[in-house]
Amino acid sequence: MGGLLPFGSIFIEMYFVFTSFWNYKVYYVYGSVQGTYNGFMLLVILILIIVTVCVTIVGTYFLLNAENYYWQWTSFFSAASTAIYVYLYSIYYYYVKTKMSGFFQTSFYFGYTAMFCLGLGILCGAVGHLGSNLFVRRIYRNIKCD
Repeated sequence: MGGLLPFGSIFIEMYFVFTSFWNYKVYYVYGSVQGTYNGFMLLVILILIIVTVCVTIVGTYFLLNAENYYWQWTSFFSAASTAIYVYLYSIYYYYVKTKMSGFFQTSFYFGYTAMFCLGLGILCGAVGHLGSNLFVRRIYRNIKCD
């Protein structure tokens, strides 16, 4: 469930990315000047990173409060689950928005989307783990074991 909030932060942008890539339409943002849509995409990526870090820090905090100190993989997979939601959205997009048919087009679409989602999952997982790691190091910085 940790990936639902980061997915919600990029949900609208995913429609434009899928439309430009699979329907061969030009990617644009309403009212944009030439070249500023790249800045908008960068802003969306920064929002994704910030939301992912915040969600994993909150999840790690709840794990540590429950005295569960195995937070490392939980923080990674919680953030990486954003890719599952993107892949589910791509299934919806395939059946509702595209007019693709045939084995080759279907395998091409789902294969490339799976590779994109794998990369996105690794990126979000790494960012989430890094944020949680910095959070844990910060809160346990001054504790000394005797």
